[in-house]
Amino acid sequence: MTDAARSQWIFSKTEAVATNGMVTADPLAAEAGVEILRDGGNALDAALATAFALGVTSPIGSGLGGIAGLVVWHEGKMSSFDGATRAPLASRPGMFELLGGDARSGMYGWPAVKNDANVEGPLSVTVPGAVAAYELAHRRLGKLPWARLFEPAIRLARDGFAMDWYGTLIFGAYAARLHQNAEAKRVYFGEGGAPYRPPTGFEPPERLIQPDLARSLEAIARGGARAFYQGDIAAAIADDIRALGGILTRDDFTSYEAGEPPPQTLHYRGHRVATLPGLTGGPTVARALERLAREDLPKHRQLSAESLHRIAVALRAAFAERLESMADMPNTTHLNVIDRDRMCVALTATLGGGFGSAVMIKGTGIVITNGTYWFDPRPGRPNSIAPGKRVLWAGAPTIVLRSGEPFLVCGAPGGRKIMSAVVQTIVNAVDYGDGPQSATSRPRIHDEGERLQVDSRISEDVRAGLAAMGHDIEVKIEDVLSTNFARPSAIQIGGQELRGGVEGTKIGIALGF
Repeated sequence: MTDAARSQWIFSKTEAVATNGMVTADPLAAEAGVEILRDGGNALDAALATAFALGVTSPIGSGLGGIAGLVVWHEGKMSSFDGATRAPLASRPGMFELLGGDARSGMYGWPAVKNDANVEGPLSVTVPGAVAAYELAHRRLGKLPWARLFEPAIRLARDGFAMDWYGTLIFGAYAARLHQNAEAKRVYFGEGGAPYRPPTGFEPPERLIQPDLARSLEAIARGGARAFYQGDIAAAIADDIRALGGILTRDDFTSYEAGEPPPQTLHYRGHRVATLPGLTGGPTVARALERLAREDLPKHRQLSAESLHRIAVALRAAFAERLESMADMPNTTHLNVIDRDRMCVALTATLGGGFGSAVMIKGTGIVITNGTYWFDPRPGRPNSIAPGKRVLWAGAPTIVLRSGEPFLVCGAPGGRKIMSAVVQTIVNAVDYGDGPQSATSRPRIHDEGERLQVDSRISEDVRAGLAAMGHDIEVKIEDVLSTNFARPSAIQIGGQELRGGVEGTKIGIALGF
């Protein structure tokens, strides 16, 4: 059957254009960020307010119990902040019982563990780092008072928000996991365990109200990160996890510190690219771009077999280096913000898998990251779990400079697909002149060294050309629920204009003023 013989559901969004400031995120969270910009906050303030709001409206991907990394451009200087998670101090090699055979589990395809104990439940829990990273960044670069940044999120949690179709879909898709935890089931689902209803045309939407989470946000707004890591919240998390059979303790919280490492930078076709360093997706993005910089990519037609082959080879080489060197060195959300003064922030936050560990801490409204699923459950491997060990995660928030000034702010949620999505977003913008909507929404590929995953929107002729070059092709369909190729978003600066674009299949928006 040819492509033309079957109708296709085509996802598309318009590009947002503004002059004073812009945010990309899910709708209610983007509105929170713009509220802060309008109130005189800078891009860092708005990014943190957006992140706090995302933890309320999109808890599948991030929240107070998760991790985060951000890259900031301000007054001619690039900074980065690291809120990665660490394994509990009581972790030990061999703590998970492997099922044996060829069974695999989790987004990263590790050998399967009995009862998926490294993916969900109390033993999957690690130390959250997002709150510490946010406070550190605000202390360095924030403008408005810390407490002001929480106000939109507190309202959304306390007063609730109308469920939309996407939220109902997400909670329904993850109901089996969330129902295993009584607190998560109580908070996220209505009577009978059904997700809250979106507007149907016949019935109004139901509202998700989270008073416990509102109180947790209020406590951190008043007391800062100390309230989270050394106060009642840390005690509640540690006590609840231990009662459920986990190993996280109060000492894990009191010993946690966020980092402020210099960003990873490189030059790509006359542009300076800055992303997260260390145990993140940033170095893999950098390696792929460094390899592509040696190719005359623009001479090959965009999305042709010749151009995609070169991108695939670069990705494969970068992932090979990543997978060989995973060692302890010094369902995700991503947002971008640019303000009136052209301060830029790219921020990626995650709980790990969808809804993290699926463990909500009693009385707090907080879901905790399942950071152990980033570790290889087998002992004696470069990325095996160990006491206090930092995870290798995939976040790659990125800022691109042109002639020394911000040109593109981008990133994506989506596990290891984040890295290939960021690379191709930059290639589309720099090599092929795409605006941010086209750069983030074009079909993409992903290659880690086994099969070449290809978006179904790429034509059969191009797929055949790639196969003829020796690629083992696996066609993937990207729709409203799947995350086969991550979900990039970007803001581009051109003259006085800010132009925002977001991947077309999900509900994220670019919102400016």
